[in-house]
Order: sequence, then structure tokens, then C-alpha cells
Amino acid sequence: MEFDRLFESVLDKAKEFIEFVTKRAAGAAKIQKSAEAKGGYSTLTAIHFAAKVKPYADVKKWSEKEGRDAYLKTKATEAYNKLSDIDALSQREFQHYTGVLEAYGESYLKSIKPNSIKL
Repeated sequence: MEFDRLFESVLDKAKEFIEFVTKRAAGAAKIQKSAEAKGGYSTLTAIHFAAKVKPYADVKKWSEKEGRDAYLKTKATEAYNKLSDIDALSQREFQHYTGVLEAYGESYLKSIKPNSIKL
């Protein structure tokens, strides 16, 4: 009986994590599309949100794998390190890497602190 409850809890957390990533990816795609339609300076917003597509897809692949947290932290850190030399970046690169950092970073934090979002 105790094992069943524990197993159920693990499944619920996995489903919640996948739902989080799925909804965040859908929201990013919606904002990207809207920003692309506006054009002009909104192009930077479109670049930022377009950069989240690949990381969110990657996060979904890792959602139930061993070592997920370490992997997500590594990917977030890689993006953070790219941003550390801001003078070497173009506007496009800056927007891209901040998008990547957000996608991996928020997924990592959701994984290690699942209740840190108070809705």
C-alpha cells in the first residue's frame, strides 16, 4: 500500500513537470508568432521566444530520465556562460541565449523546487 502511494506520487510529479514544460512551450510559441507579426523591434522578442523551442523539446525528452536535474543545470549554465561576455554578443545572440537560459533554467528550478511557484 505504501509503495502504491509513493509510486502514484512520483507519477503525479512527472505528469506535472511535463504539463509545465508543455504549457511554457505553447506560451512561448504564441508570443513568438505575435511578435513576428508585429515586426520592427518586436523581432527581438520573436528571436527570444523562438530560442525556447529546442530547449523545451529537449527538456521533454529528459523529463523521466536519470540525471535530468544535472543535465538541465548544465544546459542553463552553458547559456549563462555565453551571456557572460556580453560585449561579444549581437542583439540576436543576446536574445537567443536569454531565451535558452530561461527555458532550461525555469525547467531546472521546476524540477528541484516543484512548489516554488505559488499560483
